[in-house]
Amino acid sequence: MFFDLHNDFPTVIEFSRFSGYIERAHGTVTSVIWTSEFGDYEATDRVNNLTDLLSGFGVPVAIEDLGFLEIKNAEEKFDFSRYFYCSLTWNYDNIYAGGALSLGKLTARGRALINKINGLCALDTAHLNKQSFYPVVDAAKRPMCSHTGFTCCERCLDDEQIKALISRQGIIGLSAVKKFTGATNAKELAQSIDSFSQRYGTDVLCLGTDFFGSDDLPSDFNDYNGIDALITELNKLGYTEEDTNKFLYKNAQRFYEEIKNERYL
Repeated sequence: MFFDLHNDFPTVIEFSRFSGYIERAHGTVTSVIWTSEFGDYEATDRVNNLTDLLSGFGVPVAIEDLGFLEIKNAEEKFDFSRYFYCSLTWNYDNIYAGGALSLGKLTARGRALINKINGLCALDTAHLNKQSFYPVVDAAKRPMCSHTGFTCCERCLDDEQIKALISRQGIIGLSAVKKFTGATNAKELAQSIDSFSQRYGTDVLCLGTDFFGSDDLPSDFNDYNGIDALITELNKLGYTEEDTNKFLYKNAQRFYEEIKNERYL
């Protein structure tokens, strides 16, 4: 069993292949709608239609980059309760916040949008720069990071950012992307998990593969068939089944259920 916090397949493969892909995965796949190129007046309709389709499969749905909402000032009408999490930006600045490859800050309109999101879905910090990261974590009711790593890369988290998310009961998804982790195979990915767990414990880190979002993946961990190899490597490092399952699905499942329950408080 597994719970992946971030898979980009909805905006990469054809609609007709959705159901087959999910069935083959044999786990919970958070289906992420990446909107950064939806720069037209039909963007909101496209997102809603795709959400309808994905929700019909019973999977968690998320949005990467809410920048499309500015096109028709659609924040007021948008139903955030349909999503597991949303992120304000992708890698570049928009009207809400600063992306990982830019220098912008959280804006007043971004703060207002966070207020609308709070209590309805989690706020993903994965693509924020540091100038926006900390005020977003402070303002968000349920901050998280869906897919990242811990190398010296603009898209990765440093020690202080990790501690900030932990202090707000956030979870962190470990990406399989080699640039983010430095891991070229399942053994090295397991070592990255071990390094994190030794420092921060086993209740925070989750799986956030970024499959279909990058080709820069380990040769033996580029789809869900690689999970068995990862489990084997974690076992070699002395991890119990309980702690391995926390990383594979229990931490993410707990957080997801908390988000759903908070909508009705």
